[in-house]
Amino acid sequence: MQALLKNLGTILLSLILAILVWIAAVREQNPPRESDYSQTIPIEINPPGPGLILADTLPETVRLRLRAPESSWVELSPSKFRADVDLSELTAGFSDVPIDVVVSDPAVEIVRQVPQAVTVNLQVEQTITVPVKIEVLDDPPLGYIARPPQLVPEVISVTGPASRMGQVDEAVSQISIQNAKETIARTAPVLIRDRNDQLIAGLSVEPSQVQITVPIEQRFGYKDVAVSAVVVGQAAPGYWVSNIAVAPPRVTIVGNPTVIGSIPGFIETIPFNVDQATADIVQTVPLDLPNGVTVVVPEGNGTGAGGVQVTVEVSAIESGQTIQLPITQQGIDPAYSWSASPARADVILSGPIPRLQALRTGDVQVIVDLFGLVPGTYNVQPVVFSPDDLRLEAILPDTIEVTIV
Repeated sequence: MQALLKNLGTILLSLILAILVWIAAVREQNPPRESDYSQTIPIEINPPGPGLILADTLPETVRLRLRAPESSWVELSPSKFRADVDLSELTAGFSDVPIDVVVSDPAVEIVRQVPQAVTVNLQVEQTITVPVKIEVLDDPPLGYIARPPQLVPEVISVTGPASRMGQVDEAVSQISIQNAKETIARTAPVLIRDRNDQLIAGLSVEPSQVQITVPIEQRFGYKDVAVSAVVVGQAAPGYWVSNIAVAPPRVTIVGNPTVIGSIPGFIETIPFNVDQATADIVQTVPLDLPNGVTVVVPEGNGTGAGGVQVTVEVSAIESGQTIQLPITQQGIDPAYSWSASPARADVILSGPIPRLQALRTGDVQVIVDLFGLVPGTYNVQPVVFSPDDLRLEAILPDTIEVTIV
């Protein structure tokens, strides 16, 4: 026992040295590293007590500089941190509140955080009711009238800090009726403005949207009608009228209510002649209107007063044609001769009849490529060269036996 007590100091010193050696070995294998953490940590706000509200926005995240072993850096994620700002015990006014950041890994040390605190402006929370004003933007088309708009609900609640609530002058919701020819019903957001017509941010609006209905009616003596183009004549042989388009497709007419009431749901153009046409025709064509009836022309738009634009698309009638052509070659060595079996091939083309009828010798060729081939017998796929406006449907046969000697 005396020997143990006599050597106790030596034993303790040895133990301490062993621990230090172990710590040094661990640090060498898993050295600590200090660095800025690449991800930001979201700040959670513990809200103020009843009757108080934040008047200004607070930072949403905090940045950290950390010191930790390499193994901890590998495992780090934002979920291991928690950043809190506690407003529950504050009173109205300005206060500097620390941002409390904790980390679940005890090996991680927070060296620095930015920001460390936030300045909080708490104010008394107020709620008022405000009638909603409707702003109808634009006007309906000529020949239509907008009746007074209807609103649901007519009054909304606005909540916010006292300093901002004192700026509230009106609640506004907007709706556009441009080009509207029938009643419009839409949901629109509510905007809160001050006396200078500037929007006020940071307020809670309930409900945040309202339903607006604007009745749109046609004026007496006006009528919307479709436009029907009257096309006469026949396209040239080999062509046909593939489409007829009218712009605008509908017009508004005005006149004696009795005459207007007798007009069906469409109005015709005067006859438009397409006789012997071989290409598209675009032309302004007058409307065949009864006496005393005119077309309402929107401001800044001349279309309609002198007629409508009629586009008649004229397309060639398509067909097919089979041509028997000799096989020609390209690329053979001049020292060799060649022969093809069969010597001719049937080429089937399709396209507009006038184009097929206009084909000339040399417009279509069947060629086999013999470049680099030595004497022997080969099966070669021929290539057909034809005009771009014709389609190659088939070549028969699709391979040619070529003999080179």
